[in-house]
Amino acid sequence: MSLIRLVIADDHAIFRQGLRSLVAMADDCEIVGECSRGDEALELIRQLRPTVAVLDISMPGLDGLSAVAALRREGDLTPVVILTTHDDPLMLERAKCSGANGYVNKEFAFEQLLLSLRKVADGTVLLEESAPATSSTALTDREREVIRLVACGMSSRLIGETLGISNKTVDNHRTNIMGKLHIHTTAELVRYAVKLGFGVRGRVCHREKGGDVYAYHACLSTGSEVGPCL
Repeated sequence: MSLIRLVIADDHAIFRQGLRSLVAMADDCEIVGECSRGDEALELIRQLRPTVAVLDISMPGLDGLSAVAALRREGDLTPVVILTTHDDPLMLERAKCSGANGYVNKEFAFEQLLLSLRKVADGTVLLEESAPATSSTALTDREREVIRLVACGMSSRLIGETLGISNKTVDNHRTNIMGKLHIHTTAELVRYAVKLGFGVRGRVCHREKGGDVYAYHACLSTGSEVGPCL
């Protein structure tokens, strides 16, 4: 195999130092660029065209999964291995959906990383069999109800009315869901919910209240008996 050229991005300098030491012991790998921010990682990948990029899942500027998604939108197929401290099937599924090629827990990074890099550089996608299609089990039952209604396009007020809870409680659930998934906007949350099968595009449901009609274009399809859209 030819030399594996790496870009590494992690906001912890000590961890990057450890990665440098690890890679230095490998005859078939070299680090051609490193940084501490996701937006900087995008620029390095574009400029240096590495064989593989190694990105931390949580970084300032842009998180690792958002960086992968940005590359894929540009048509850049540079293989990416995600480093994480999250041993969570939801995060694994989100990594898979973003277009990442590998996913390594930092706790085992030094044991697993070189093997993962070599496999990914050789064209293997290590996530294909890693995550179950229904990885939403990491959410609580109430959080799954909320994310389904978010996928319907409902506001916090309408979700609260549907579930019989306050707007503040709905907002707390949304914050918890987005924190677990490392998602930063409602638009990202809706796309993620639909991707995992919480909603189905094209079905329109109407709910009349106070003379107003609310239409939801990504309505529920999971069989949960909640909400007026079912």
